[in-house]
Amino acid sequence: MTSSTDWTAWQDTIAALAAIPGIAGHEDAIARFLADRLAPLAESVTIDALANVTARFGPAEGAPRVAVVAHSDTVGFLVKRVDPAGFLQVVPVGGVNVKALPGAAVRVGDRPGVISVRAQHLARAGDEAASLDDLAIEIDPALAESIAVAEPVTYAPQKVALSETLLASPYLDNRAGCAALLEVAARLHTDPPPCAVYLIASAQEETTCAGATHALAEVRPDLALFVDGTVSYDTPETQSRGAVRLGGGPVLTSFLYTGGLNGWHAHPGLRAHLAQIAAQKGLPVQHDAVRGLMSDARVALPLAIPSAIIGLPMRGKHAPLETIDLRDVAAAVELLLASLRSPWPALTRG
Repeated sequence: MTSSTDWTAWQDTIAALAAIPGIAGHEDAIARFLADRLAPLAESVTIDALANVTARFGPAEGAPRVAVVAHSDTVGFLVKRVDPAGFLQVVPVGGVNVKALPGAAVRVGDRPGVISVRAQHLARAGDEAASLDDLAIEIDPALAESIAVAEPVTYAPQKVALSETLLASPYLDNRAGCAALLEVAARLHTDPPPCAVYLIASAQEETTCAGATHALAEVRPDLALFVDGTVSYDTPETQSRGAVRLGGGPVLTSFLYTGGLNGWHAHPGLRAHLAQIAAQKGLPVQHDAVRGLMSDARVALPLAIPSAIIGLPMRGKHAPLETIDLRDVAAAVELLLASLRSPWPALTRG
C-alpha cells in the first residue's frame, strides 16, 4: 500500500489481514504476519509472551514517547463438544453478534463449516431470537475426529467491495486498524518522527485487554492514541441514535461505557489537540460518546497515561460481515501522521 487514495491496495491489504485467524488468546499467526511486515520499517520489533507486537520508530528517547495502539485479535468461538455426526457445540470468545450468526460460513482451523439454522419451512415461534445456547456448527462428518475440544473457530474470509471505498468483510474490527498501523509505519520509515513512537498491535482486547495493559506498562508512553472500530448510526434502524456515519471521517470519541466500573474518558486536552490538527489539515472528523462499547484505551486510565481514540466507523460490528468506508481509514492515517509530527500540548490537568 503506497498511497492513501489507492483504494484497491487498501482493500487488498485489509482483506488479507482479515483472513488471518487470530481470535483473542490465539493471535500468533497475525502477530507473526505483522511483525514480519514491520521489521524492515522499524528501528526494532518485538513479540511478547501475550502476542503483542511492538515496533519502535524515531529516536530511542523522545519528547514525548507516543504509543499508537490497534488491537490485532478478533471475536470467534472455541469448540466445546464434537458430535461424530458432524456438528460442533461452541462457546463464544468476545461479544459475537448473535442475531447475525445463523447461516454464516466459518472455519474450524482450515476446515470449512457453517453455523446451522433451522429451515424456514420448519420454523417455530421464537426462531427470530437467536440464542448462543442453540448454536451448532455443521462440518463434514469425516473431519469430526480431527477436531479437538478448544480449537478456535473463526468467520470464513470474505471480501465484498460494495464500491470503490465501501468494503464489507469479517474482522474489520480491528484489522482495518492494523492496516492503518502498517501504513503509518511505511510513512514513518521514509520520514522519521521527531519523537519516539511505538506502534503496538495488542492482543486480547476482545476479552481482557491484557495485551494493552502489559504493552503500555512496558513502554510507559507519555500519551497513547488508540485506533479501533466504533459504531455508526447510518442504517435505517439506527439513525435516531447518533450522527456518526461511514465516510464522515474518523471519530474522536470522548467517552465509552459498558457497565459497572468499565468506562473510559478521553483526555480533553489531547482530544481537543487532535480536533485542532484535523481542522488545520482539512481532515474530516466526527465526534461521539458511546454506551455499550469498550476499547483497550480503558487500560490507559489506571496507568495515568493521557489517551484518545481515533475511531473507525463501522456497520454491523462483530457480525460475520462488517462494513467500512476506506476514506475514514485513510483520514485516520493522515491524522495520526500529522499529530506525530506536530508539537504536543501540555497535558497536565487542573
